[in-house]
Amino acid sequence: MGDRFEMTLYLKDGLTQPEKEFLFDQLRAEPGIRQIRFLSKEEALQLFREELQGQERLLQGLGENPLPDSFELTIAGEHAGADRLRAMAKKFASFPAVEDASYGREGAEVLSGLLRLVTWGGIAVAVLIGSAVIFIVSNSVRLALYSRGQEIELMQWIGATKGFIQGPFFLEGMFLAMIGTALAVGMLAGIYYSLPQSVVFFLAGTRGLDFFPPEVIAYMIAGGGLLGLIGATISVGRFLE
Repeated sequence: MGDRFEMTLYLKDGLTQPEKEFLFDQLRAEPGIRQIRFLSKEEALQLFREELQGQERLLQGLGENPLPDSFELTIAGEHAGADRLRAMAKKFASFPAVEDASYGREGAEVLSGLLRLVTWGGIAVAVLIGSAVIFIVSNSVRLALYSRGQEIELMQWIGATKGFIQGPFFLEGMFLAMIGTALAVGMLAGIYYSLPQSVVFFLAGTRGLDFFPPEVIAYMIAGGGLLGLIGATISVGRFLE
């Protein structure tokens, strides 16, 4: 489905052509409707027959065509969230010429719930990852400090400033975290581009979902560096006390 969603409006029997045209004009004025297609009851029955090809006996004794005329609407992706679709369907169903509106409500609501779950889950994962980055970098820098303990003592003995001693470890912590963040973004990119676009669209809800733009990736890597600096500061501060 890509960046669109489908909704069907079933019309009441006995509508005149002017009434159908008036409804068409009403729908065309609605924001978010990308395309409108009228499907007559005869066309609907023909499509039904094609779908039942090889099982035509099921239509025996059907008598008069029971299918209604309908309008098939293509909804733009940014208007295709569950809440928005529910409101649109309720509004359209209230039109005098419309008998019912169908858009796959249960599926849309499930996907909307999935979006909320993914959003909050993402926040929780981000917090855990941030804590893990600080912990890992802190321990990595601590190991580096212990391995170079004699060298640090020698630098202190000859009068090296505290900043001169700390600087390389701060940089090490930053670079470790930035490299880890870059690798994580690369993994996310691999997952994103391997997903079918329909799955990406539905997970996006009403906002649409593109992969992180370059400036956001830069902020993420910089944020990783900041977390690494925090982790390094914790270890260096404790070691040099």
